[in-house]
Amino acid sequence: MKRASRSSVRKYHDRVAGRYDDSYDDAYWQWHDALTWNHLKTFLPTDLSQDVVDLGCGTGKWGAKLLASGFRVTFVDISPQMLDAARLKPASPTQTARATFIQADLIDLSALPRGRFALATAFGEPIGCTESPAQAMRQIADILRPGGVLVATFDNRFACLEHYLENADVDALERFVVQGRTHWLTADPSERFEIWTHGPEDVRRLVEGAGLELVDLVGKTVLPMRRYRSLLGDSRTARRLIALEKKLWRDPAAIGRAAHLQAVARKPVVASPDADSSAP
Repeated sequence: MKRASRSSVRKYHDRVAGRYDDSYDDAYWQWHDALTWNHLKTFLPTDLSQDVVDLGCGTGKWGAKLLASGFRVTFVDISPQMLDAARLKPASPTQTARATFIQADLIDLSALPRGRFALATAFGEPIGCTESPAQAMRQIADILRPGGVLVATFDNRFACLEHYLENADVDALERFVVQGRTHWLTADPSERFEIWTHGPEDVRRLVEGAGLELVDLVGKTVLPMRRYRSLLGDSRTARRLIALEKKLWRDPAAIGRAAHLQAVARKPVVASPDADSSAP
């Protein structure tokens, strides 16, 4: 990807920062976010003194939830305007004191301390928007502490196929199947940037290539509720659909239906060379 494309990523997100949250404020996204949080909270550190980082934080929705949960949170984004919006999220002076904001591209996290973070989140597919997802994953592995966890989302390659058929663009479909890259569908060509998509095995290779262990992978969402969001207006129905989604989202045969993949990767804990392996 050319360096100009990185400017496009920043330009687009700078422009939409002020209204970004409004684009994701309806019954579907509330249901979707409930699933995201339900999955994420299983992997939260038990020690609130441990540091967490929200990578590609955007307007800070998830970082703010982590702040409200009591953690110290570092917010990271390539867009200064997104970071400005994220700075408005802390709800109290106490939360503000536990928040740090850093502008950075995920392929270069040298501004962050190595081996510090017990949890990293990367929601909204920021890894796939980088110049090199493999390099971004290595950078993330470097900032995790041993035993630290990354919870991240990726665009599911198989969910993108229909777009090209809808546009009767078989040439582009052939290129996409080979390369796995598409681009953000913004009207302004100067804001158009490439996106890497991933299938489940691609995610596994990406994780393991960075020296991490893949500990969980779900499809999000298997149920196509974006097309049937009217059903989510009833809270009881929405809860039933969440329960059904959670029955399906780890099924390998069902994951291909999902728009996104949500992966959990852990940095291995290396045993001390002084440890006595014969000890009981």
